[in-house]
Amino acid sequence: GGEISRGADVVYQAAGASGKGVFQAAKSKNVLAIGVDSDQYNQKTVEDVKDVIISSMLKRVDVAVYDYIQAVASNNLTSLPKRFDLKVDGVGYATSGGKIDDIKSVLDAYKGQIIGGQITVSDKPSK
Repeated sequence: GGEISRGADVVYQAAGASGKGVFQAAKSKNVLAIGVDSDQYNQKTVEDVKDVIISSMLKRVDVAVYDYIQAVASNNLTSLPKRFDLKVDGVGYATSGGKIDDIKSVLDAYKGQIIGGQITVSDKPSK
């Protein structure tokens, strides 16, 4: 609610499945929202408010688990990346619902620049 009352057009929730209230607040105030962890647009628990979800930040735990099992099976843990980042598909964003289709090429260009090192993403919050 605080971000919305200060004029936000899009709110991002970082509470996973417990962030359902953010989507409900966004819908009631006619703003949009971004989910977290998995593609929340496709989750049954938020089906009644999914029309406000424009994307979700994806933590690709499936990639990390698969890579870890593969490394253990081959007895070579050195093959694991130090970070499961964009470069190794460890994180990403969802496009379900089609609300960001018109800017997907721009987002993919930014992704490429982050992977290529032209854009550095800080691990510390900005002020």
